[in-house]
Amino acid sequence: MSIMNRINKISQLLRSGLWATAMLMCVTACTDNEIVYKTGQKPDTETLETVSGTLRSSKSLRDRIPVHLTEDGEEVATDQIYYRLTQAASQAVTLTAEPDPEFVEAYNTANGTALMPLPLANITLAGDGKITIPAGARVSDKLTLTIDSKNLTPGIYLMPVVVDATENGNEQQVLYYGVTVREFDENIYQSGNESSNIELDTEWTTVFYLNTSEIQAHYADYVAWEKQDMTTFESVYTASLGNIVNLRIAQVGYAPDSKRALFAPTSDLRYTVEHADKYIRQMQDKGRKVCVCIEGGGSGIGFCNMTDAQIADFVGQVAVFITTYRLDGVNLWDRGSGYGKEGMPVVNTTSYPKLIKALHEAMPDKLLTVVDYDEPTASFHDTALTGGIAVGDYIDYAWHGYVSETEPIAFVNPYNQFTSYEQRYSRKPFDGLDESRYGNVNVPFYSEKSDLFMDMNMDMWSMNAIMWNIEKTSNILVFNDLVLPQVNFAEEGCISMIQNFLAYLAYDENFEASYSYNVMQRIPIYHKLGYNTFAKDW
Repeated sequence: MSIMNRINKISQLLRSGLWATAMLMCVTACTDNEIVYKTGQKPDTETLETVSGTLRSSKSLRDRIPVHLTEDGEEVATDQIYYRLTQAASQAVTLTAEPDPEFVEAYNTANGTALMPLPLANITLAGDGKITIPAGARVSDKLTLTIDSKNLTPGIYLMPVVVDATENGNEQQVLYYGVTVREFDENIYQSGNESSNIELDTEWTTVFYLNTSEIQAHYADYVAWEKQDMTTFESVYTASLGNIVNLRIAQVGYAPDSKRALFAPTSDLRYTVEHADKYIRQMQDKGRKVCVCIEGGGSGIGFCNMTDAQIADFVGQVAVFITTYRLDGVNLWDRGSGYGKEGMPVVNTTSYPKLIKALHEAMPDKLLTVVDYDEPTASFHDTALTGGIAVGDYIDYAWHGYVSETEPIAFVNPYNQFTSYEQRYSRKPFDGLDESRYGNVNVPFYSEKSDLFMDMNMDMWSMNAIMWNIEKTSNILVFNDLVLPQVNFAEEGCISMIQNFLAYLAYDENFEASYSYNVMQRIPIYHKLGYNTFAKDW
């Protein structure tokens, strides 16, 4: 599908109101006239019949919503449902949503399934299911739907939620909730420090950053995902995420007396690697590459202004650390270096490439990755600026570093600026680096209070995710510093953000999804050891 065809397809979807994620754009893009009624008069039935509407879920672009619960668990699953009209009316409209198990038989017949009806006692709709579209609006207020697993045996259940809009000239609207109730499984809800049997993912190359000042490193080993059929709601593929785990914090320090550039890991990082049997080895045993992320230390010395002597000395320090603690490589992220301080070497475009080449030559069997960010890497496209060094020849992967908790997810593709997805930052390809080895996505972890955390209607980042997946040239997904579950938000934390992002990658170029991605809750939450299982314990 060409870019123009995709744009036309998006326009069609926006006009038809099929995209919950495009609500804000749709409000301005739709050109249909508003429906206007004279005050005090009954709405004209014939006019209403020209207005279509759709019952929508905040968790899915489709009418099928997968839900995952544990047998006899205390957790509940929630959704925000709403009703969307193609045209705005000047008079408020109220509809009623209600669960209706009678639709289960028809669903099973049509799809060749044998799903069990979810008992009505296990689903609750706030406000007696009343959905109101305010006067002058196209979209209703959101209604909270809650599902629990009380008294349910393991299996897959189905609960249709129906809005009968036939009196307004519309068809019945149905959302199908496929509820998977699992047995308590130590492979999912783990205790202690034991490694699971879930194999490492081969479909995506996922990169996790982890701040050892806050979190035990092996937290990264407890994140997995599954591919779920959207018709049968059965799991068809399960894998563990986190192919590369970059441990923080290590910085570039400076010794004024000797003028040495120093490799300076924090005490937390050093403690972690010194206790690798507990925090690291189980991840490596499954094939994960556990690396150290090196950043600027604010001293005025960094990757872009080291002398040749400083580079040789620094590389030696890093190599000893990596070898001593049996780590798998290094990630370089030049941020916070504090360049421009008096007495420090001048920033130049050859120092960083020299450092990269030296690190590769000192550790040819180790993973070397680079974050593409601002001026430090801006010259890597041109060997005339890098001293003849094609940086891409000496690294395994690169990805962009434009990550902010106050902005929608950024997508960056140095190899093609003319994409269907929005690119807010312009970069140039690293010389020698194939586009399949460049990560276009770096996902921040938003605060649970942020509008960007769970709101699918915020900006267009969800559409960008779908379009990026359609046009992607690499399978690299980078997730910035993993965050722990919150006391009042048990199984969420990193799980929720990863779940939100992966959800959109299930859609194809026709904006249909025959399967969904579900991030498995392998964190031992209240079932076992409490919320702080992976908090720093030293």
